[in-house]
Amino acid sequence: MPDAGRVDDAPVRRLPPVQPRTMVEQAAEAVVAAAARGAFLPGDRLVEAEIARDLGISRVPVREALRLLESQGIVVSTPYKGMRLMQVTNPGVAELTGVRFALEALALREICARTARGGADALLATTRRVAAAYEEALRGDDRAAVVGADLALHGEICRVSGNSVLHGIWSSLARQLSVVWSLGLGVRPGSVGVAEHEALIDALAAGDPAAAQAALETHLAWHEDFDFEGAIAARRVEKR
Repeated sequence: MPDAGRVDDAPVRRLPPVQPRTMVEQAAEAVVAAAARGAFLPGDRLVEAEIARDLGISRVPVREALRLLESQGIVVSTPYKGMRLMQVTNPGVAELTGVRFALEALALREICARTARGGADALLATTRRVAAAYEEALRGDDRAAVVGADLALHGEICRVSGNSVLHGIWSSLARQLSVVWSLGLGVRPGSVGVAEHEALIDALAAGDPAAAQAALETHLAWHEDFDFEGAIAARRVEKR
């Protein structure tokens, strides 16, 4: 008698085969980059057919990309209204920044504990290269590239902490941060951000957690006084 759990002596699959999702990820990145450039503003409707046409791909990967972004909080699906880019409010940004600060502050402490034992140059070599890439991005005129480079630096700091759980949580917030950060580009000269990055990395290299946290607080302070809702309203007027 044949085994009930087998068909023609082949094992029954408990999970579907994994399919390549490169195009889905590329579509998701394209939507986030468009938001960083201001092509989509918070609350804007994201039309699957239009995105597929602009990207030159079928609607299927775009649909999956929007679902992926929805799971990450970047896209919101509302009955009868379709998919829309996440809303950005001043209280919401304060909450997001608070979580981001807590994660990065923990990363700084863990990095300092490691660099205090020696080997700071090797540990932070990639971090310094990513910081240099941010400075290079500032020389161009691609808002998405600048935001992406800034994200890459702070993500690298979380990775270097050696705490994979911390890095995973930070990464899950990265695309939301991308939408938010793009609204504040140009508020301060790029050279200020570069100097703040250098101060932060130097404090990490010295194994000084107090100086590193102070540098992070200085780096994020502009969020407190910036009117994100007002910036969105101003951009809507510019797009008309």
